[in-house]
Formats: sequence, C-alpha cells, structure tokens
Amino acid sequence: MKSINNIMIIGGDSRQSYMADFLEKSDFNITVYGLKTKDRTCIKNFKSEIEKTDAVILPLPISKDGKNIISSEPIKETLDDIIYKTGKNCTVFGGLIDRSTESKLVKKGIRYFDYYKREDVTIKNTVPTVQGILKAIIDNVDYTIHSSKCAVFGYGRVGKITADILSSIGADITVCARKKSDLTTAEMKKLNGCLIEEFYIISKNYDIIINTIPSVVIDRKILENLKSDCLIIDVASSPFGTDFACANELGIRAIQCPSIPGKVAPKTAGIIIAQAITDIIKEENL
Repeated sequence: MKSINNIMIIGGDSRQSYMADFLEKSDFNITVYGLKTKDRTCIKNFKSEIEKTDAVILPLPISKDGKNIISSEPIKETLDDIIYKTGKNCTVFGGLIDRSTESKLVKKGIRYFDYYKREDVTIKNTVPTVQGILKAIIDNVDYTIHSSKCAVFGYGRVGKITADILSSIGADITVCARKKSDLTTAEMKKLNGCLIEEFYIISKNYDIIINTIPSVVIDRKILENLKSDCLIIDVASSPFGTDFACANELGIRAIQCPSIPGKVAPKTAGIIIAQAITDIIKEENL
C-alpha cells in the first residue's frame, strides 16, 4: 500500500487545478491551499491540514522573489513558513526549486523532488511552449509569419521545434547558438546558422527574434542594430536572455513569456506535471 495518500497542493494557477482533478482520479486525497478552483474549496486551517498531509506539491515556478509562493488565491504564509510547518515525513514536490529552498529542505530533513528536472516533463512541455510562441507572434505582428525573417536563439528542444515549425510555415529561419555543432545540425535541415557573438552584424535584417537561452544573449550590441519594429519573444526561464531595460530604452518590443504551457494549454501542462508526480511516487516506492 502506498504511503502517500493525502496530498496538499499549495499555490499555482489553472495548471494545478487540472492537476488536482487528475490526482484525485488516481485515488489520492487532495486538498488545496492558495489555489482558485471551480469545484474545490481551499482549506482554512493551514497548520492543522499540513500536519495531516503525506505530500505537498508546490507550483512551477515556486516563487518569483524567493519569499512568496505563486498563487491564484492569497496565501499569508511565506515559503519559509510553509517549509517550517511541513513535517519531516512529508514529501515535497516542486518545479524549478532554487538552491536556497533546496538548502532549507535539506536542513530540515525533508525529502523533495523537482519534477521540472525530469526529462519526460521537459520533452512533453515543448509542444505547448511552441504553441504559445506561435500565439505570441500572431498576437503581436500585423504581417504573416510566412516570408518573415526569424532568428531563434538556442538550439535545445524548444529551439529546435520552434525553428522547425516556423520554417514549415514559410519563415526564413536563422539559428543562433554558441556551438558550431548546433549550427551544423541546423544547416543540415536547410536552416541558416549564426554564432551568437556575430549576430549583431546581421541583426538589422530580422523581423522576429525568439530566445530560449536563460542568460543574457540579446544585449545592447544586438539591440542597437535591430529594426525599430523588430519583435523579441523571450521564453527562457529567469533571468531570461534579453536586456529588457535596454530594449525598452530603445523602443524595441521585447515580451517576456515565461511558463507558456500554463497559459496556452493549462490542462495539458497540469496533467503532464501530475503524471510526473505519480511516476515519481511509483519509482521511489513512496
């Protein structure tokens, strides 16, 4: 018999609402706190409820400032409060757990898992992420993607699928990467390639730039050479890859699009996370 029966979902958005439904159908007892749902009432007495729970699920990402949980309903407890009140025998699941939070969990002896580090989660999340990129482009340009010149920074999973899909609908794609091997792979697919450090030379030719790299690569040197109507869509995790302050100063449209799956396909994204958590429970015999 599994030791995890009672699960508390703390914070999050509509993804966590769908996650709750999936886990309940998987025979877990679910309570929610700081989560707005249609058919589920948030618990009132947090302290007494968390003492009874076997596992806590935190959102993706857990926090923007390292102090407060991201939530759709007000939560008076800070992240530190939640960790302090979580029992040592409770298992914590979270997405993009930062080092400070990891350290606090370890110090208290709480077992934890970062579901976002799982290969299956990142692979499955790629499709709704690219769907969100397409929506962001369509919502912010007054011309067709077909025949537009697009640069994709980064050639990991999201970068590859983004480049492939945009190319398939007629965009002229340039892959920007640090490694020449990535450019070779892109060129084998009939895509253009450019080293990131050399992109500023040709940046004035582009209509759309999509960044997937979570470190600043679209810097002032590039931004100063862009067309005034160039659109930048940054889907990387914090700290993103665009110098947004510089872009704003120069009047370049640069849009932060973090956590896209939760915005454009929350049901799919929630189920992906829920499946990952149930898999962890089975794999770890929890």
